[in-house]
Amino acid sequence: MTEKVIRENWGTQVADFNFWVGKYVDRFYDNLTNKKIVGNKCPKCSKVFVPPRKICNVCRDVIQLDQNWVDLPNTGTLMNYTLTPYRVSEKGKTKEESLLSIGMMQIDGSNTSIMGKLVNIEPKDIKQGMKLKIEWAEKPTGAPSDIKGFVKA
Repeated sequence: MTEKVIRENWGTQVADFNFWVGKYVDRFYDNLTNKKIVGNKCPKCSKVFVPPRKICNVCRDVIQLDQNWVDLPNTGTLMNYTLTPYRVSEKGKTKEESLLSIGMMQIDGSNTSIMGKLVNIEPKDIKQGMKLKIEWAEKPTGAPSDIKGFVKA
């Protein structure tokens, strides 16, 4: 007979860890260090993906790692958004004093969207289809947080 040990622990658990996102997204993050957006283009159907991917979700063709990279601008179009009183990227669900605006921006020249905060835009002024540009972190490190958010273009 085996003995089972059950331990109950209440409270917040903090676990520091690193993980690898793969060669395609790794190249995307490396370019963020230079405040540059890159995507990759499917050789078969010509769809452009940001962040880049290995397999095209439209035609299922493989996009080779050493080919089909596309430099893209820091501008795009707001495709969708939400307003929330809760923080979404920090520990817990602490309520904010004001609404937090999160949007999906399709980078000009790409066929997909990336998500980020809408910065310095009043909720009443947010409109689907509005033009946006990326606001960069002061000292990029090659991390998702290099994109502070999106501002009006």
